[in-house]
Formats: sequence, C-alpha cells, structure tokens
Amino acid sequence: MKLWYEQPAANWEEAMPVGNGRLGAMMCGAVKQETIWLNEDSVWSGKPVNRINPDAKENVPKIRRLIREGRIPEAEELALLSLCGTPNSQRSYETAGELYLQFKGTGELRNYRRELDLAQGVASVSYEMGQTRYERKLIASYPDQALILHLEAQGPDDLQFACRLERCHNRLDEVCAQKDSLWFRVDGGEGISFLVCLTIKQEGGTIRSIGEHLLIEGAKKATLYLNIVTDFREKAYQEVCRRRLAQAADKGWEQCLAAHRTDYQALFGRLHLILGNDGEKEGNPTDRRLQALKEGKEDAGLFALYFQYGRYLLLSASRGECLPANLQGIWNHRLTPPWDSKFTININTEMNYWPAESGNLSECHLPYFLHLKKVMENGRRTAEQMYGCRGSVAHHNVDLYGDTAPQDICISSTIWPMGEAWLATHIYEHFLYTQDRDFLEEYFDVLQAGVDFFEDFLIEDEQGRLVTSPSVSPENTYIRNDGTRGCLCEGPAMDTEILSELLRGYLGACEVLQKPSLLKERANRMLERLPKLGVGRHGQLMEWLEDYDEAEPGHRHISHLYGVYPGSSITWQDTPELMRAAQTTLERRLSFGGGHTGWSRAWIIGLWAKFLNGEKVYENLHALLADSTFPNLMDNHPMGDGYVFQIDGNLGATAAMIEMLVQCRNGKIRLLPALPKQFGDGSAEGILLRGGISLSMEWKEGEVLQAAFSSSTEQAVTVYANGEEKEVTLQEGVTRLSWDSPL
Repeated sequence: MKLWYEQPAANWEEAMPVGNGRLGAMMCGAVKQETIWLNEDSVWSGKPVNRINPDAKENVPKIRRLIREGRIPEAEELALLSLCGTPNSQRSYETAGELYLQFKGTGELRNYRRELDLAQGVASVSYEMGQTRYERKLIASYPDQALILHLEAQGPDDLQFACRLERCHNRLDEVCAQKDSLWFRVDGGEGISFLVCLTIKQEGGTIRSIGEHLLIEGAKKATLYLNIVTDFREKAYQEVCRRRLAQAADKGWEQCLAAHRTDYQALFGRLHLILGNDGEKEGNPTDRRLQALKEGKEDAGLFALYFQYGRYLLLSASRGECLPANLQGIWNHRLTPPWDSKFTININTEMNYWPAESGNLSECHLPYFLHLKKVMENGRRTAEQMYGCRGSVAHHNVDLYGDTAPQDICISSTIWPMGEAWLATHIYEHFLYTQDRDFLEEYFDVLQAGVDFFEDFLIEDEQGRLVTSPSVSPENTYIRNDGTRGCLCEGPAMDTEILSELLRGYLGACEVLQKPSLLKERANRMLERLPKLGVGRHGQLMEWLEDYDEAEPGHRHISHLYGVYPGSSITWQDTPELMRAAQTTLERRLSFGGGHTGWSRAWIIGLWAKFLNGEKVYENLHALLADSTFPNLMDNHPMGDGYVFQIDGNLGATAAMIEMLVQCRNGKIRLLPALPKQFGDGSAEGILLRGGISLSMEWKEGEVLQAAFSSSTEQAVTVYANGEEKEVTLQEGVTRLSWDSPL
C-alpha cells in the first residue's frame, strides 16, 4: 500500500500528491531545496460572464435544414459563427503557488526514501546525512482543512532551513514574512482573489524573518501549517484563512495527524484488494517495478497498488463542499494548464466518478452532484436563449461557475448538446448503489430538466424518429459517399444511448418516488421513438445514422460504445447482435491504433470486461501502465512532443478493474466475469454493488471459493460463478456462499 522511491522527484510529474478535496499539494522530496506545489480547487481565472451567442436561436433552424439537406460544410460554417460562445472560452483552473524550503546540511547522503502511504494518506521523505536522520511528513487534513508539513532531525545536527512562498515567479500582489508567519495575496479584481498563508511552530532553536523568507535555525522539530482560501466561497477570505490556520496550529502536529488518520482511514479503508502473490516485489521501489513491468516481468501486486492509488486520488480530489475533480483532479502547477484543466463532460469528468460507487467512496461523488445543480441553473438559460427550449442543457465543457455555453471553436466537439444529460445519468446510478430516496428526490429536478429539454429539442427525421440536431459524435469525423468530411449530424449513436440511459433513469426515479403517471407516459413516448442502433458493413456498431467511413479509424473516442459501458442499453443478455457489433467496433479501433491516451485505454479495459474477455483486460491494463503512466503512477496524456497529467485514466482504470471482478445489474451478480489469468489468486473486500449490496470474496486459480454479501434489506438475486448459477435471497445482514475448491 505504499509508493516509494530511492531518489527525489525529477519534476512535477514524478512528485507525490496529497489532497483533501479543497486543498492539494505535490511534494518533490529534494534534499537541498524542497518544492511543494500548491492548489486550491476554486483558484480559477476571471469572473462569470454570459457567453451565449446572441445569434444562436435564429440560426438553429437554418443549421438543421442544411444538415438535413446534406450541405454539411455550410451547416458547419454557420454553426461555428452562430453557436459558439462569445467569448469562445470558459474560465481555466490555475495553480495557487509554490512553497520552497532551502536546507543547510553537510555530510554524505545515505538511506534516502520517498514514499506515499496510501493506507495512511501521508507523503514522506527520510534520509541520513552525517550522523543525523531527517524526516518530513506531509498531509492534507480534511478535519483541519489545512496542508501540514512536519520536519524532524534525529541526531546531533539540527533543522536549518529557509522557506518562502511564490507563484509562477512572483505573480503576486502582496507578500509578507513576519515573526513565524508567511503569506501572499492575489487580487483577482472582478475575478477570484485568494490568500496563501503559512505559519511555523518549532521545538527548540529560533525562527526569524528576512525579506520574504522565514529562517529556522537550531530546531529539532518544526511544523508548517498552510492554508489557502478564496473569495469564491468566503467573502472574508483573509480572515477565514488565518482563523483556520490558527486553529490547526493550536492543535499541534500529533493531534492533527491523529485526526487526519482517523478521518481518512474511515473512508479509504473500506475496500481491500489482493491480486496474485507478489509480496516479494513490494521490496522494490515503485519506479523499478513499473520499469520491470514494461520489460515483461509479471507483477500482479503492482496492479492492486495502482487500483488503490486510483481510489486514493479520488478521495484526495473530491470531498465535502468542494468542486468536482477536474481534468487533473486538483493538482496543477500551471497558470495555463492543458485544456484549461476544466470539467470536460464529453467523457473525462464522468469517467472521474465511475469508481465512486463501486469503489466504496460514495461520499466522494457528492461534489459532482453539488456542481451539477449549478450547471442545471445555468443550463436553463442556455436552453432558452440558444435553442428556445425548456429544461436545461450543457455542451462539452463547464467551469467552476457552471458555464454551459459551447466551449472553443472546434466543429468536432463544440456543438454537442449532451453534456448535462450524461452528467445527470449518474443521479439514478447513485441511487441504485445507495438506495437513498432523499437524494433521488433532491436531484429529481435535474433529471426533469434534462427530459424537458430534449422533449423540446428533438426533431423528427424523415423516418419519423426523434433525433438530436445539430450534434456530433465526440470528437470524430465521418466521410460521406461523395468524399466530403463532416462532424455535424443528426442523431449520432452516442446521443441515442445517453438519452436512453437518461430516460430509463428518469422512469426509474418516477417509479421510486411515485411521480404522476403523465410524466412517465411522456418519457416513454420519447424513448420509443429514438432511433434503433444499427450494424454497418464491417459488422461494426454504426456511429452515425448512416454507415459512414471514419476519417480516423483509430480515434481515441469510442463514443458509440457508451451503451455497453458505462451505459446499459447494449448487453449480451438483451441485445447480443449489438454486443457482437460493439466488440467488432472495439477490435477495429484497436487495429488502427486506438487506445493511445490513458483515459481511452481505461475505457477500453472496462469494455473488454463487459465483453467478458480477461485476456484483453490484462493486455490493455498492461498497456496502460507501460505506455500511459508516469513513475508516480499518475496517468499521462500525449500533448505536443511530451506528456501531461490527466486523472481520468487512473480513475477510469480503477472502475474497470472492478468490472473484471464483478458485474451487477437488475439483481444479477456475476463474479469474476473477466478475470485475467495473471490475477488467478486473490481476494476482495468491500466492493459495492447496485442494490445497496457490499461484496467480499476469495478466489483461487480463477474460481471463486467463497463470497459474502452484506445487504440492508432482504432481496432476491442471481449469483453466477464458476459456471454455476445460484438463486439466493439475501437476508438483512451478511449472506455467505461457498463453492467446492478447484484444487
């Protein structure tokens, strides 16, 4: 349960992350100059603005007509002029700054170790120099809402260091060092202002300020308490920041650490996973284990560590009343990060939360839903002003303000009205796992807003089907019979699949909450008139209503396979022909080089699990770690000539690994449906299933030995394992099943 290394991080991409949802930090672990990059989830650029294009509503009918007439280039030209936001870009996430510590010390460096303890939620560095052992421990405390760094010197020498705060080379409005405190403030004007404040408590020695530095000399122990507060949430942000900091410092390191461990372990410790029997490899540093895996060595334990690292990242990036995990979770060291590190909602934000329920971190899903409320409020204005529709709509990006107008001037992604609908499908999923009726009632208006929008927005095509228009299949391009290329279209398959999921979730919510029958009748009429999915000439699932060729057959998006995973409209049981076509689609994508981004590969792993192919699950898991993972196990994404961090690959892979262990829907539970032979022995404890069921199980040579189901209610289920089918009535409490040993 530890990532560890024998050297400091060479750059930000190798550093160790900590976070408490609102605050985040990355620790380098250097001996002479420590760098800790700082983040606060609401440090974003700019103020909220109304970006809705004033010419949108009058041009939507024209664009629809041009698409219907096959005049795609004209439709796309008009759409880019009249539908894109004004200005075209939303706000971007920004770094909060850096903490630098410059150490004095002489002697030979020995026994260096840098580690991240997933079980404790603690990042640490230790080493010996001369006759003295030095230690640093960093936590992001949720109970105390602070970043806390503790340093010790054990031996004849003392702690001697200077520290300062900075932001991308002094992008500061005020900076001050006095007595035992150090702070800087950024005045965002009409945008977001914030304060970064640090105070130091030491044992022994002295502390003094010089210029913008604090100097600690002769101390045996020192604890740095750091907080960041913005005026996004707190009008009196400076006062709140200093008060929180003083409260944490008054408690002291030991009490803060104990409170952090108790709080953190209560969530993280709910789920345990053991894969294989590779305990001896845990004696090797994580980067060497990763390199050995790339060279063909087997290491099942590294995959189990990677799985839990995904849970750690979600827990660290999404807790309490914070913003949802963005493209980089909460960790970003740039003022202008890749893709603005926003909430990209044509796959990435949703993927971040795929492991929340099954990974037994349901509370971490709540920031997503809190922000969805804000998205819905803005989406109502966008729906009316852009399309003349009731309800609410968002496109392929939103920011901290919940801006729902189209983002960018990019025809392959910008004009896509399904973002909020996809986000909203998580509402009924959360209910299925938690059985929380109050939650479902609270968020029913979001489901209703989505249904209302599409009841107005959908148009009838020439075959009488209800289709979206204008739309795209994110972020792909088709080739028409005459050779012209296009993106805008009517009714791409993904839109139909998302709408099916939204409407079925809405109908399920209506049933649970006993809503008026008229609401269900309206939703059912829409559902019945959606286009049927088709099979193309290659035996593939058709991505568009027409059997077009793709301009990029190995495209990173696999949008039209949404119905297989994470959706549920395509299954072996109910739609075997479509399932075979979907598998052919995936095989074709991969044969043309698909899966070359971390998040895409993570999605592919989940799909292979649904196709019940353990060999392909492992092949793609291995490729994810070998080709798309930094030494600190963070997911990398190609950009230009290099790679940048995106968190979705980590979190999507964690969810997909659960799908290889267990699949559950509508009371049918399949154990080890796609287990790779490399993970033939193992155990899991605390996986959550739909129906409010918790699963623990043990297996040997790929066959289940025993399983325990915990349920809060009596319910009938069917359990499939080892080629057997068992009809079981789960009792309130724990129900245990066993199978004959395969040995």
